[in-house]
Amino acid sequence: MHLAIPTTRLNTVALGEAVAAELDIPHADGRRAVEAVFTVIARALAADHPVAVTNFGTFLPVTRAPRTGRNPQTGATVPIPAAQDVRFRVSPGLRATVRMADPVRATIRKAPKSIRPAQGDAA
Repeated sequence: MHLAIPTTRLNTVALGEAVAAELDIPHADGRRAVEAVFTVIARALAADHPVAVTNFGTFLPVTRAPRTGRNPQTGATVPIPAAQDVRFRVSPGLRATVRMADPVRATIRKAPKSIRPAQGDAA
């Protein structure tokens, strides 16, 4: 397995290439895998189901209430209808990984049970 550490902002193509490098698979397969994951997440959210990824975060479908807005050019009030939206709640695991600021050790993978402290034990 090759350690894929991005050096620039990731778009879908670059993310697919990084996944391919991480898994040592062809770039086309890495891109297809990324697109498949995003598609499944989008479908779940469109069906009003939250998507929780352990040690990463939770995508939450939300409904924004109808409200009244203002046209900035005319000052007239404009009714804004209710709308579906998505929120993302970062997991404590991802937050800790980002704060660690060490791309070599950064991972969202869980430690094996033999390494993790038992519940109730001080870590």
